[in-house]
Amino acid sequence: MDIKSFEFYAEKPGPSVLILGAIHGNEKCGSKAAENLIAEIESGKLKLECGSVTFIPICNPKAYAANQRYIDVNLNRVIKRHDNPAHYEEKLANQIAPIIAAHDFTLDLHSIHSKGSSFAFLDFPHKDAKGVCAVLGVETIITGWPDMYEDTDDATTLSFAHEAGRASVTVECGQHDEPEAVNVAYEAISNTLKYFGIFAGQAQPTQHCRVVQAKHRVVKEGEGILGDGTINNIQHMRAVKKDEKIAEYNNGNIVKSPEDGVILIPFKEAQIGDEWFYVGTLQTEKSV
Repeated sequence: MDIKSFEFYAEKPGPSVLILGAIHGNEKCGSKAAENLIAEIESGKLKLECGSVTFIPICNPKAYAANQRYIDVNLNRVIKRHDNPAHYEEKLANQIAPIIAAHDFTLDLHSIHSKGSSFAFLDFPHKDAKGVCAVLGVETIITGWPDMYEDTDDATTLSFAHEAGRASVTVECGQHDEPEAVNVAYEAISNTLKYFGIFAGQAQPTQHCRVVQAKHRVVKEGEGILGDGTINNIQHMRAVKKDEKIAEYNNGNIVKSPEDGVILIPFKEAQIGDEWFYVGTLQTEKSV
């Protein structure tokens, strides 16, 4: 088995929560936060009040060691059971999927390519997913993601958990290399476990959380650049107007915003065939 898990149980029964880090090997904040919490539980500094928590700090070990997103294919597009796995990540998915199905709730921790505040994906409005989103401490909740991928066979940790009848949330903790991203991941784990009563204490509701509906997915179809080529020019959550230029291909074709909204998760180093960026619309500014 390539992945390594750490399981902790309280004497009192209760919910089971799964914490995932480094689904993408260059997104290490969740791994570091999980390792910190594991050490605190093992030392006795933190105690489980009820239920159980399972940590998989590094879900993609080879990509993590190479500090790259994936080895063969994007692991967070193949999270399902594969009868004849052809790629390294499909073999990992066969290990991870049944663990997701065995837990009441999954928290999947990521980071993003560009600068920007933390946010969470609420793909499926399960009551516990909504409840966790309300106390995570992130500034933005993104909805509508499955609708953008309904014409694909992509399978994520969120979609697989939903199909298994489980709840889940994915948190993007900030830019890959920002030290604060580890703190965001740590707080997200801690608040999630408090929400379920696994850790003692009360997770406080997040105030003034923005809700954004993701609506448009743009896949890079050829060589080109975002904005003027600098990552600061096109940032996550930057407002854009309808028909505003966002990217330009080397052949001169311009990619414009389809409507007034905000840029989501721009990927300056995207390869042809990768998601380049998304456009969403701000729904509200209130607590989840």
